[in-house]
Amino acid sequence: KFFMFIHIFVMEGTKPTTSQAADVQREHWRGAVALKLELHPDEVTTVPPPAPLFVLAPRLGYLPQVAQQALEHFGSVLPPGENEIWFEYQGVPLKWHIPTGSLFDLLSEGDGQYPWCLTVHFRSYPRNILQQVTGDSMQASYFNSLKESAYVLTGSSNSVMSLTKKSQQELWQNVLQSQDVEFFANMQKMDLAKPTRSRIPIRVYHREKVFDSFTGWKSIDYLSKSFDIDAEKDELTARHLFRDCLKSHSEEELGKVKLVVAGVELSLDVNVGDMYSHLKNADNWLYLVLKPATS
Repeated sequence: KFFMFIHIFVMEGTKPTTSQAADVQREHWRGAVALKLELHPDEVTTVPPPAPLFVLAPRLGYLPQVAQQALEHFGSVLPPGENEIWFEYQGVPLKWHIPTGSLFDLLSEGDGQYPWCLTVHFRSYPRNILQQVTGDSMQASYFNSLKESAYVLTGSSNSVMSLTKKSQQELWQNVLQSQDVEFFANMQKMDLAKPTRSRIPIRVYHREKVFDSFTGWKSIDYLSKSFDIDAEKDELTARHLFRDCLKSHSEEELGKVKLVVAGVELSLDVNVGDMYSHLKNADNWLYLVLKPATS
């Protein structure tokens, strides 16, 4: 159903009714990535090792959201010590501040890689690579991102910075529980859903090579930028956007990549404004993934 909506309202640019727009929003917010979590062998203290944990991780959320489930599943076999959860894919620690859906879209190889198989650790946290997850660090990271997007959309981040602790908690719980209706109602009350400029915030993750322990995050280019969707005489498409931000890529090279947004492969000729309207994340950023067309 979600793919049908995206084809009609994003790829074809058809304007949805209020009811249809609500359906798209609901399906987008309810999206999840199926994970298969296996405990790293060095942290297993029993024979046989524990069975993997299968869990659904919200696409618009963050990997640490499944930490409690993982601890409950694997906790009895862990060696003595303090539990600091982190996730690994292809031998590389995963950056938890990137929304889980975008991580999967960026790093997974091929359509058949489902569920997404990750290794989970509770020891030897790689502090030289990952920001530590402590207390409210996930929430703080989210609101920092929301402040940045508010500045792009309105020219000021005051609407976010002036939120009371109660309002912050309400909004954050909406994100954690994938409550789209309540989230946007709170955004309206907090004046966070009223863009005053034609600029929109976009984050681009571009993977040129296979992601593994050799290439790691060096294989990923990242760009965080605002774009003026009204400045273009013609409609601003993803192709126009990538020409601007990937100046080293020729038209031929752009033909060798694919664009994935919210788990859906889209044409480079899709309208950026339509993508933003329907597929922005809970932090009001639009996350675009570019990767080799063969992935």
